[in-house]
Amino acid sequence: MERWLSRWGPLSGAVAGILIAVSIFSGSNTPNNNAPAGQVARFYLQHATGQKASAIAGILGMAFLVLFAVAMAGRVRAGHAGGGWLANGAIGGAAFAAATFAPVIAFSWILASDIKFLTASTVQTLNVLQNDLFLPAIAGFFVFGVVGGLAAVVSKATVRWMGWVLFVFGIGAAVPPLSWFALLGIFLWVLVAGVWLAVQGTPRVRQSEPEVSLAHV
Repeated sequence: MERWLSRWGPLSGAVAGILIAVSIFSGSNTPNNNAPAGQVARFYLQHATGQKASAIAGILGMAFLVLFAVAMAGRVRAGHAGGGWLANGAIGGAAFAAATFAPVIAFSWILASDIKFLTASTVQTLNVLQNDLFLPAIAGFFVFGVVGGLAAVVSKATVRWMGWVLFVFGIGAAVPPLSWFALLGIFLWVLVAGVWLAVQGTPRVRQSEPEVSLAHV
Protein backbone atom coordinates (compact mmCIF):
# COMPACT_ATOMS: atom_id res chain seq x y z
CA MET A 1 0.00 0.00 0.00
CA GLU A 2 2.78 2.45 0.91
CA ARG A 3 4.57 1.84 -2.37
CA TRP A 4 1.33 2.32 -4.30
CA LEU A 5 0.60 5.59 -2.50
CA SER A 6 4.15 6.80 -3.10
CA ARG A 7 3.81 6.08 -6.82
CA TRP A 8 0.34 7.46 -7.45
CA GLY A 9 -0.07 9.97 -4.62
CA PRO A 10 1.15 12.88 -6.78
CA LEU A 11 -1.94 12.46 -8.96
CA SER A 12 -3.74 14.31 -6.18
CA GLY A 13 -2.21 17.39 -7.82
CA ALA A 14 -4.08 16.64 -11.05
CA VAL A 15 -7.29 16.19 -9.05
CA ALA A 16 -6.66 19.51 -7.28
CA GLY A 17 -6.17 21.34 -10.57
CA ILE A 18 -9.32 19.83 -12.09
CA LEU A 19 -11.43 20.64 -9.02
CA ILE A 20 -10.25 24.25 -8.96
CA ALA A 21 -11.10 24.56 -12.65
CA VAL A 22 -14.58 23.17 -11.92
CA SER A 23 -14.91 25.62 -9.02
CA ILE A 24 -14.02 28.58 -11.23
CA PHE A 25 -16.26 27.67 -14.16
CA SER A 26 -19.28 26.46 -12.15
CA GLY A 27 -19.51 29.69 -10.17
CA SER A 28 -20.54 33.11 -11.46
CA ASN A 29 -19.01 36.50 -10.78
CA THR A 30 -20.28 37.57 -7.37
CA PRO A 31 -21.72 41.06 -6.77
CA ASN A 32 -19.32 43.91 -6.06
CA ASN A 33 -18.70 45.15 -2.53
CA ASN A 34 -20.92 48.19 -3.06
CA ALA A 35 -23.88 46.14 -4.27
CA PRO A 36 -27.06 46.62 -2.20
CA ALA A 37 -28.28 43.71 -0.12
CA GLY A 38 -31.23 43.13 -2.43
CA GLN A 39 -28.98 42.68 -5.44
CA VAL A 40 -26.73 40.27 -3.54
CA ALA A 41 -29.75 38.28 -2.36
CA ARG A 42 -31.17 38.00 -5.88
CA PHE A 43 -27.82 36.84 -7.20
CA TYR A 44 -27.47 34.02 -4.70
CA LEU A 45 -31.09 32.98 -5.10
CA GLN A 46 -30.64 32.70 -8.87
CA HIS A 47 -27.20 31.06 -8.76
CA ALA A 48 -27.50 28.96 -5.60
CA THR A 49 -26.78 25.62 -7.27
CA GLY A 50 -23.75 26.88 -9.18
CA GLN A 51 -22.29 28.62 -6.13
CA LYS A 52 -22.73 25.51 -3.98
CA ALA A 53 -21.07 23.34 -6.62
CA SER A 54 -18.27 25.88 -6.88
CA ALA A 55 -17.80 25.89 -3.11
CA ILE A 56 -17.68 22.09 -2.83
CA ALA A 57 -15.22 21.76 -5.72
CA GLY A 58 -13.11 24.59 -4.31
CA ILE A 59 -12.81 23.21 -0.80
CA LEU A 60 -11.99 19.72 -2.11
CA GLY A 61 -9.43 21.26 -4.47
CA MET A 62 -7.71 22.86 -1.48
CA ALA A 63 -7.71 19.54 0.36
CA PHE A 64 -6.12 17.77 -2.61
CA LEU A 65 -3.54 20.56 -2.82
CA VAL A 66 -2.39 19.61 0.68
CA LEU A 67 -2.32 15.92 -0.29
CA PHE A 68 -0.20 16.80 -3.32
CA ALA A 69 2.21 18.79 -1.16
CA VAL A 70 2.61 15.73 1.10
CA ALA A 71 3.22 13.48 -1.91
CA MET A 72 5.70 15.92 -3.44
CA ALA A 73 7.50 16.23 -0.11
CA GLY A 74 8.02 12.47 -0.16
CA ARG A 75 9.63 12.71 -3.59
CA VAL A 76 11.80 15.61 -2.41
CA ARG A 77 13.09 13.61 0.57
CA ALA A 78 13.70 10.58 -1.65
CA GLY A 79 15.61 12.65 -4.19
CA HIS A 80 17.68 14.75 -1.79
CA ALA A 81 18.83 13.69 1.64
CA GLY A 82 19.04 17.28 2.90
CA GLY A 83 15.72 18.46 1.51
CA GLY A 84 13.65 17.76 4.60
CA TRP A 85 13.16 21.39 5.59
CA LEU A 86 12.12 22.32 2.05
CA ALA A 87 9.65 19.43 1.99
CA ASN A 88 8.18 20.48 5.33
CA GLY A 89 7.98 24.09 4.16
CA ALA A 90 6.01 23.10 1.06
CA ILE A 91 3.53 21.14 3.16
CA GLY A 92 3.21 24.02 5.62
CA GLY A 93 2.60 26.53 2.85
CA ALA A 94 -0.08 24.38 1.20
CA ALA A 95 -1.80 23.71 4.52
CA PHE A 96 -1.77 27.40 5.45
CA ALA A 97 -3.10 28.40 2.02
CA ALA A 98 -5.92 25.86 2.24
CA ALA A 99 -6.86 26.80 5.81
CA THR A 100 -6.94 30.53 5.14
CA PHE A 101 -8.78 30.24 1.81
CA ALA A 102 -11.43 27.94 3.27
CA PRO A 103 -13.41 30.78 4.95
CA VAL A 104 -13.79 32.57 1.60
CA ILE A 105 -15.33 29.41 0.16
CA ALA A 106 -17.45 28.95 3.28
CA PHE A 107 -18.92 32.45 2.99
CA SER A 108 -20.05 31.67 -0.54
CA TRP A 109 -21.66 28.44 0.66
CA ILE A 110 -23.47 30.24 3.49
CA LEU A 111 -24.83 32.89 1.15
CA ALA A 112 -26.01 30.29 -1.37
CA SER A 113 -27.55 28.04 1.28
CA ASP A 114 -29.07 30.46 3.79
CA ILE A 115 -29.69 33.70 1.90
CA LYS A 116 -33.42 33.59 2.78
CA PHE A 117 -32.66 33.66 6.50
CA LEU A 118 -30.01 36.41 6.55
CA THR A 119 -30.54 40.06 7.36
CA ALA A 120 -29.57 42.76 4.88
CA SER A 121 -26.51 43.82 6.87
CA THR A 122 -25.35 40.21 7.21
CA VAL A 123 -25.73 39.65 3.48
CA GLN A 124 -23.60 42.69 2.66
CA THR A 125 -20.96 41.78 5.23
CA LEU A 126 -20.62 38.20 4.00
CA ASN A 127 -20.47 39.39 0.40
CA VAL A 128 -17.60 41.76 1.19
CA LEU A 129 -15.75 39.06 3.12
CA GLN A 130 -16.28 36.56 0.32
CA ASN A 131 -14.83 39.02 -2.19
CA ASP A 132 -11.87 40.37 -0.23
CA LEU A 133 -10.74 37.95 2.49
CA PHE A 134 -7.92 36.52 0.39
CA LEU A 135 -4.88 38.27 1.87
CA PRO A 136 -4.00 35.50 4.41
CA ALA A 137 -4.19 32.87 1.66
CA ILE A 138 -1.65 34.82 -0.40
CA ALA A 139 0.93 34.19 2.32
CA GLY A 140 0.30 30.45 2.13
CA PHE A 141 0.55 30.30 -1.66
CA PHE A 142 3.70 32.44 -1.50
CA VAL A 143 5.37 29.96 0.86
CA PHE A 144 4.18 26.94 -1.12
CA GLY A 145 5.33 28.42 -4.42
CA VAL A 146 8.72 29.67 -3.26
CA VAL A 147 9.68 26.78 -0.99
CA GLY A 148 8.04 24.12 -3.15
CA GLY A 149 9.80 25.50 -6.22
CA LEU A 150 13.19 25.42 -4.51
CA ALA A 151 12.45 21.89 -3.28
CA ALA A 152 11.73 20.78 -6.85
CA VAL A 153 14.95 22.40 -8.08
CA VAL A 154 17.20 20.93 -5.39
CA SER A 155 15.75 17.44 -5.35
CA LYS A 156 15.14 17.17 -9.10
CA ALA A 157 11.70 15.79 -8.27
CA THR A 158 10.63 17.47 -11.50
CA VAL A 159 12.81 18.88 -14.23
CA ARG A 160 14.68 21.84 -12.81
CA TRP A 161 12.98 24.53 -14.91
CA MET A 162 9.58 23.45 -13.58
CA GLY A 163 10.79 24.18 -10.06
CA TRP A 164 11.82 27.67 -11.09
CA VAL A 165 8.42 28.23 -12.71
CA LEU A 166 6.69 27.39 -9.42
CA PHE A 167 9.12 29.69 -7.62
CA VAL A 168 8.15 32.57 -9.93
CA PHE A 169 4.45 31.85 -9.40
CA GLY A 170 5.05 31.97 -5.64
CA ILE A 171 6.69 35.38 -5.93
CA GLY A 172 3.83 36.56 -8.13
CA ALA A 173 1.28 35.48 -5.53
CA ALA A 174 2.70 38.11 -3.16
CA VAL A 175 2.18 40.93 -5.69
CA PRO A 176 -1.52 41.97 -5.43
CA PRO A 177 -2.02 42.95 -9.09
CA LEU A 178 -0.67 39.52 -10.11
CA SER A 179 -1.98 37.40 -7.22
CA TRP A 180 -5.04 35.94 -8.96
CA PHE A 181 -3.10 34.97 -12.09
CA ALA A 182 -0.28 33.54 -9.96
CA LEU A 183 -2.75 31.39 -8.02
CA LEU A 184 -4.16 30.04 -11.27
CA GLY A 185 -0.61 29.37 -12.43
CA ILE A 186 0.19 27.49 -9.22
CA PHE A 187 -2.80 25.18 -9.66
CA LEU A 188 -1.94 24.61 -13.32
CA TRP A 189 1.61 23.75 -12.23
CA VAL A 190 0.28 21.38 -9.57
CA LEU A 191 -1.88 19.63 -12.17
CA VAL A 192 1.01 19.16 -14.61
CA ALA A 193 3.55 18.26 -11.90
CA GLY A 194 1.15 15.72 -10.38
CA VAL A 195 0.91 13.85 -13.67
CA TRP A 196 4.67 14.20 -14.25
CA LEU A 197 5.62 12.77 -10.87
CA ALA A 198 3.19 9.87 -11.19
CA VAL A 199 4.52 8.95 -14.62
CA GLN A 200 8.16 9.24 -13.52
CA GLY A 201 7.66 6.99 -10.52
CA THR A 202 9.61 6.99 -7.28
CA PRO A 203 13.19 8.23 -7.82
CA ARG A 204 16.19 6.09 -7.01
CA VAL A 205 19.11 7.92 -5.47
CA ARG A 206 22.56 6.58 -6.29
CA GLN A 207 25.14 6.79 -3.56
CA SER A 208 27.77 8.02 -6.03
CA GLU A 209 25.70 11.03 -7.10
CA PRO A 210 26.72 14.28 -5.37
CA GLU A 211 23.98 16.13 -3.56
CA VAL A 212 22.65 19.25 -5.24
CA SER A 213 22.86 22.48 -3.27
CA LEU A 214 21.02 25.73 -3.84
CA ALA A 215 24.45 27.34 -4.06
CA HIS A 216 25.12 25.42 -7.28
CA VAL A 217 21.81 25.91 -9.14
